[in-house]
Amino acid sequence: MTELNFHHIAHELLKKEVEVVTLQGNFVGRLLDVGRDVIVLESRGRVRPRVLAIRIETIVAIFRVENIGPRGPFGFGPGEVEHSPGHEESSSSSSH
Repeated sequence: MTELNFHHIAHELLKKEVEVVTLQGNFVGRLLDVGRDVIVLESRGRVRPRVLAIRIETIVAIFRVENIGPRGPFGFGPGEVEHSPGHEESSSSSSH
């Protein structure tokens, strides 16, 4: 990946939640700025958000993180399961 391609991709991710994989570890947060040598990420700390500057030369990958809410035991979120007519379960009547 050339430097020009990285800057183009990073600019498309501005103001979005991203994960940045670096040689020193992974960071998740909102991408605030893309400079010539660094990117600026707002990461949610335990007490308050913190702003990180990450050198571009240490970045291995950067990608958007989808904000996924709480999931149930089968991977579905609340309201995601569609009930089809005729496939409703009924506990009041059972014929054997």
